[in-house]
Amino acid sequence: MKKIFSILFIVPYLMFSQDSLSLSKAIENGLQKNYDIRLTLKNVEINKIFNNWGEAGKLPQVNVNVGQNNSISDQRNNPISFAPFLFLSNDVSGSLSVNWTIFNGFGVRANKKKLEQLEIQSENTATLAIENTIHGIILAYYQAKIQKEQLNLLKNILKLTKEKFEQQQAKSELGIGVKFDLLQYEGNLYTDSSNKLFQKLALRNSIRNLNLIMGEDVEKKWILTSKIKPELNQKDLASLKKEMLSNNTNIKNQFIDIALNQEDISLAKSQFYPVINFNSGINSTVGQLNTNDASAPIGKAQSKNLNYYGNFTLNFKLYDGGKVRRGIKALELQKEIDQLRMAQMIDQLTFELTNVYELYLTRLQIFELTKKAFLVSKDNLEIAKLKEQSGLINSFNFRDIEMSYLSSGVSLYQASYDLLESNATLLKMTGNIIQNK
Repeated sequence: MKKIFSILFIVPYLMFSQDSLSLSKAIENGLQKNYDIRLTLKNVEINKIFNNWGEAGKLPQVNVNVGQNNSISDQRNNPISFAPFLFLSNDVSGSLSVNWTIFNGFGVRANKKKLEQLEIQSENTATLAIENTIHGIILAYYQAKIQKEQLNLLKNILKLTKEKFEQQQAKSELGIGVKFDLLQYEGNLYTDSSNKLFQKLALRNSIRNLNLIMGEDVEKKWILTSKIKPELNQKDLASLKKEMLSNNTNIKNQFIDIALNQEDISLAKSQFYPVINFNSGINSTVGQLNTNDASAPIGKAQSKNLNYYGNFTLNFKLYDGGKVRRGIKALELQKEIDQLRMAQMIDQLTFELTNVYELYLTRLQIFELTKKAFLVSKDNLEIAKLKEQSGLINSFNFRDIEMSYLSSGVSLYQASYDLLESNATLLKMTGNIIQNK
């Protein structure tokens, strides 16, 4: 958790130009502004406040009470009164009391441990929110970056198509062009222009999605500066499993649930022990009695009263119909349920990790193949330009090669994104995504 707060602390000092956005800066912005992170960190603060011995019940309670009382007692028509007069009474009373539970069957200690576990659980929840945010930002950033690169590909295709159309148009004006080829290039120009418009829309939507995850204004424009550079190193499945079992936040939270259940059992068992309380205090009253009756022997009288006390009480529950024992049995069964859930979670995460790992290896191979295919299609397009100018291939053949280049480029960027997604998921599952941000 210290690492989390240190990350958040240094963010304001790592600023870049207003409209440029690297992946690192996007993550830093998200750590500062993402709503899920901000909400979970507030919960951490709340649990830190409550993790206190006073909240657990160890410290005494001190109360002060002050009262001012006024009364009128009319005894003039009371035949059996020894003082048949009208009395006005005023007094001020105050008390100071101390209540302290000296022993309650180790319940205080169990309460404190439970508060500590709740604080750790809230920190783990904050860590999970940070991991999810970093993972989401990585994917959203590269998705936007890929949309931008695909737009550049379409711009290149559109530029080439426009050049070919203008060349064919010039030939037609000189009377040496073929009308069919001119119409073919004109149709391609319209198609490529439409594709460019759709790709611009996809880019804007991907930027909006990135801004939403970061907590920025959704319409904010960015220049994405980080390059699409997938990690190409081989990973070891056994090491990944070991890291997951040690660092995965979901597993840590499940351990906390088991620990919380154990403290609930301790609290329930504390009811079998006696409860010893100590009560101490002081009461003081200062009053005044007045009467305006001239026949009264005393017109005004004052009184003062001061009392001290200190008491010990012992409370022991002899029989409650088996309620406590049934509650303990239910909690022990709940603990077994939590342990079964832990085993189930580990099996499920191990299964998912294996699948993600094998998918990563497959995508690594696909990335290498698509990269080679793109380089081939790029060279083929350069050759096709020369052949088309020489009349060795027609407009249909050139268009097929052009589309093959575009398709291979899109496939390469998609393979890059898929590989980055698998790597980010492995980092998240093994609890390393924060360290590798």
